[in-house]
Amino acid sequence: MYLIGIIEDDIQLRKTMENYISLQQDLSLVFSCNRIEKWISIRQDAGIIPDCILLDIGLPGISGLDAISIISSYYPGVKILVITGMEDPLVAWQAMMNGANGFLLKPFRLAEMQKQLEILQSGGTVLEPEIMTGLIQTARNRFNSAGGIERFQEFGLTQREIQVAELLLAGSSYKEISIILNVSYTTVNEHIKNIYKKVKVNSKMAFINRVSGKN
Repeated sequence: MYLIGIIEDDIQLRKTMENYISLQQDLSLVFSCNRIEKWISIRQDAGIIPDCILLDIGLPGISGLDAISIISSYYPGVKILVITGMEDPLVAWQAMMNGANGFLLKPFRLAEMQKQLEILQSGGTVLEPEIMTGLIQTARNRFNSAGGIERFQEFGLTQREIQVAELLLAGSSYKEISIILNVSYTTVNEHIKNIYKKVKVNSKMAFINRVSGKN
């Protein structure tokens, strides 16, 4: 049984999700409320720790963006599926850096929600194509050294290696890169090894200096 919590201020959407979850044999609703402050007050009474929380990003009071780290401090290891009507890559980036495991873009079908919950349950990460594209573009914007990105072609990096390199240069950890690109930590590690080999460096700092033209 996969245990679900809901924090959503849109009452119609919240009730729709509640009703859907109640009809699923493999899902169980632990709590449902309209804002973080309410969840904090009922958290101990709920007793059972959820496996996943469906969290609206645009909540009144404490925002969903700020709530991610709060929830994670109470429930280490809980999966957080952000519900948002915004495709703003900066918001998505911050949510991922705060610990979100995926996104549901409004409006969405309940079958889509079910599918994404199954992905999270199996240990995956949920990223809409629009969100993933925005995250990678944000990484490019964060690393804006003159000629840096263009020089990746000089080293013969593959398209995927360029994406990994951009995220690495933007300050993302291996774990964060694995989440954003929806690949395993081991895969990220292998990509970075290949990148370093092609660029002929053996450390992150040396890599940054090399592609920035400092070496």
